[in-house]
Amino acid sequence: MASGADDATRERLLEAATRLFSERGFRRVTVRDLCRDARANVSAVNYHFGDKLGLYREVVSRAVSRVRGDPTTDVSEDASPEEKLRHYVRTFVPRVAAPRGDELWMMKLMRQELHEPTPLASWIAEQAILPRIRFLARTIAELIGCPADDPRVRRSVVSLQAQCLFYMPNNFRKVAFPDWRDPSPEEIAGAAEHICELTLAGIRAIAAQPTGSQR
Repeated sequence: MASGADDATRERLLEAATRLFSERGFRRVTVRDLCRDARANVSAVNYHFGDKLGLYREVVSRAVSRVRGDPTTDVSEDASPEEKLRHYVRTFVPRVAAPRGDELWMMKLMRQELHEPTPLASWIAEQAILPRIRFLARTIAELIGCPADDPRVRRSVVSLQAQCLFYMPNNFRKVAFPDWRDPSPEEIAGAAEHICELTLAGIRAIAAQPTGSQR
């Protein structure tokens, strides 16, 4: 049975790993880095988690569990597909533009995965990303009037996500474009409405085209 000291060490390792993995990525953090930051013996990672990947798996599992119940897809099944799409965008854009708390370090962790995928990449995608993508695909397919695996649906999902993710905090953009400033909450809400209108207009135009013309 683990002692109170063991539990405290384990928790310090998880806190250090959350911070270091989200800042540097999995491969650029060593076991020594983790133990030094957590004030733990160098053998503590193996003792508590098996190895560095086991510790990373626990960090990611915590991250995923904390962002479960995604509010972007929390909308009544009875809502129209247009209402579902508007709810998604109005909820997602503010979360992307001004992440806080768990969402902030989860976003940092995801950036590291996008840059340099780990062995857990597929699991992370299945747990944290694909449910949202499937929701969008079903919604857009209903708007177009086609199966969810139609290529037009996939392209529309990508286009919508790209518009939303543009508002993610971006240090390069701030340096490269000095006139850029972080949007206010009102501007973020306005951007979300613009994305809704632009996307819905595009989907309506696609749906009005002859079947097969955009495949």
